[in-house]
Amino acid sequence: MDHQTIHRDPHAYSAHPHLAVAANDNWLLVFTQSRRRAGVLHPPQDPLYRNMLMRSADEGRSWSAPSVVPGFGWQGVECAGLTPLRSGVVLLNQWRFDWHTLAYAEANLARDCYKRPEELVGANAMAAELADWTPEKATIAERYPWARGGGETWMHRSHDGGKTFTASTRIDTAPFSGGYGMRGGVDLADEIVLPLCDVPNYAAVFTVRSSDGGESWSKPRLVAAGEGHEFEEPAPLLLRGGRIVMLLRDNLTRVLHVVSSTDAGHSWSAPSPTGIHDYPADMVELADGRIACVAGRRREPFGITLYMSNDQGNSWNPARSHAVRSGLPNRDLGYPSLALREDGSLFIVYYAQDSEGVTGIHASVLVPDAEGWRQEGPSHGQG
Repeated sequence: MDHQTIHRDPHAYSAHPHLAVAANDNWLLVFTQSRRRAGVLHPPQDPLYRNMLMRSADEGRSWSAPSVVPGFGWQGVECAGLTPLRSGVVLLNQWRFDWHTLAYAEANLARDCYKRPEELVGANAMAAELADWTPEKATIAERYPWARGGGETWMHRSHDGGKTFTASTRIDTAPFSGGYGMRGGVDLADEIVLPLCDVPNYAAVFTVRSSDGGESWSKPRLVAAGEGHEFEEPAPLLLRGGRIVMLLRDNLTRVLHVVSSTDAGHSWSAPSPTGIHDYPADMVELADGRIACVAGRRREPFGITLYMSNDQGNSWNPARSHAVRSGLPNRDLGYPSLALREDGSLFIVYYAQDSEGVTGIHASVLVPDAEGWRQEGPSHGQG
């Protein structure tokens, strides 16, 4: 099957997409981008990452050129999340690290206030996802002469459907070390609930709330943490009945966990393993009430996988999965995100390396049929 290429830049590393539907004629796609390097560095290791936004007026069939969000000057960031509100406002949540040249940090900062390149790009830091590209220890400081400090969580607001972001608010995440989320929040009748994880620890998930359209935010409230788990990258879904389901990445067990709330996110069930060994995730509720989940498969055979829940996310059947994309070359892939087209098909975006080793943003379309799902094709396109 042919698959669509959304964005490819041979000089850049483009990854970690999130797709959000502001309106049928206004789909928004945010992703991270840095320079293309001999090895792979992700946002916690690279001060040059920016968040880029693309727009589609035809349900993903064509896309605008990418532009920086919320604007130039905002770099050194983690993956971003989008939250379209019923009011028409679009929210962009973003964690921005504090970066310094290594020389400046050594001369001016207390040693416990920053991480050296050996800590950022060394074997321990890269072991979980990037071990294939770990550089030689003796040359790390020479090749990557920067240091990382703390950072801040920001919420940016757009009043023109995501074309421009003209207002920004810092979110206080204390006592957590920071707040990072790559899937946005949920818009309730009178509040916004935004799940985040404790960057740079990446071990606990919490929520903050806003009752004024994202201009101010409550103090954090813990959702999931505990010994034997490192929960991060929450993916929330507000169901039509009002229940909130959320999938969590767990960096220790490597199994997606699920939590849910029946009281507008004020309290949550205990995390429960789904049996899905792919991560991270995104979800959408189908017309018949089932939930479709996509996740990245960073083990052979490398690819993007679809899972279904027939009981509002309480249980999943990992044995009955559908390969959205298979045969990808390596673990440099994932962060799939999806949206439901008006015709009932699923539009799924993700990042992966192509045959020339360029990491970019790709998409596949699944069409419902009697057997479950089939690939739509052939299709071509590039923004």
